[in-house]
Amino acid sequence: MNNDGYDDWYDYVAARPRLTGDDWTTLVSEALGVPQPAAAPAPRVVGVKTTDGIRTTELAWSVGYGPEQHAWFLHPDDEDPSTLPGVLDLPCHAGIKSIGAVRLLADPAARSYQELYEDGVAFAPMLAARGVAVLAPDAFSWGSRRFDLSHPEGQLEGLAELLERAGVPEGERYDRLAGLHEHLVAKRAGAIGTSYAGMIAHDDLTSLAVLRSLTAGPVGVTGFSGGGGRAATLSALDGDIAKVSIVAMMATNESLIPDHLDCHSWLLNTPWRHQVVDVPEIAANRRTHDLHVVYCEQDSLFPMAGMKAADARLAELYAEEPATYEGVFVPGPHGVSRATHERVADFLTR
Repeated sequence: MNNDGYDDWYDYVAARPRLTGDDWTTLVSEALGVPQPAAAPAPRVVGVKTTDGIRTTELAWSVGYGPEQHAWFLHPDDEDPSTLPGVLDLPCHAGIKSIGAVRLLADPAARSYQELYEDGVAFAPMLAARGVAVLAPDAFSWGSRRFDLSHPEGQLEGLAELLERAGVPEGERYDRLAGLHEHLVAKRAGAIGTSYAGMIAHDDLTSLAVLRSLTAGPVGVTGFSGGGGRAATLSALDGDIAKVSIVAMMATNESLIPDHLDCHSWLLNTPWRHQVVDVPEIAANRRTHDLHVVYCEQDSLFPMAGMKAADARLAELYAEEPATYEGVFVPGPHGVSRATHERVADFLTR
């Protein structure tokens, strides 16, 4: 394997048992090949800053393989986070691997992304201002956990040379390379008995354990696009999540085949997952958590018929449950408007 910062990945997966638990945990773990995370890590503090009454602490810990995982822990400066409920805020895919959870913060590196996809909003501090403790973590292949592509070989070498000759800026060049590299990572993952989505789920389970060690609970999980898919997966793997909010990441399996497969990453396209369990069923799983799903009416990544079918299926699954399901259709393309941010924050904090 290339010297890309993940030389210990294969050995780690080989040494870890597959995650097991109740029927839902085992089903989704088997479908994605999720390794059992090690014991909850003890995070170290990298830095602390306070802005507009919100304290943001950058944390880091070892996941057990590859680079350290960094995350940002936000809460009102005048509140003890150990007394607050927690929310795990999972960043989307967006084809941007050079940064991870930073895109959820009020950070200059996130501005172009936020203007493009999130109506200029930094959601993590906005949510923390509602009186909850928010953990925004990087994950496998993003930000602090990104692969080192500074010495590309094989399929990446030609693309790297072409991009450099074309004068593509370094940050954009990394993300272009990472787009092709994701296919190679997914190939490697399948060969060693896991999947791209399974490794990200492994990291998200670790982040969930860290959040629980820092807050009083209950814990909610949210995400836009690929982050929403990660939130759904995490709720299926862990039965103690109280609330899940998903934005622009819901349709039936059937509606995605064949025309809406290529526009999605390996997060959604794990081989055989479509044959095992449908996306609405993953999100509903035990139906012990309140579920909130926002559908974008002009979303080019999901057909309207598939979104409506998923909404109907989720309403059916939750019809006789004490937990609640709320599906909301909003105008606009794939993205998060300021009004939608407010809706999600309302759901997670009520």
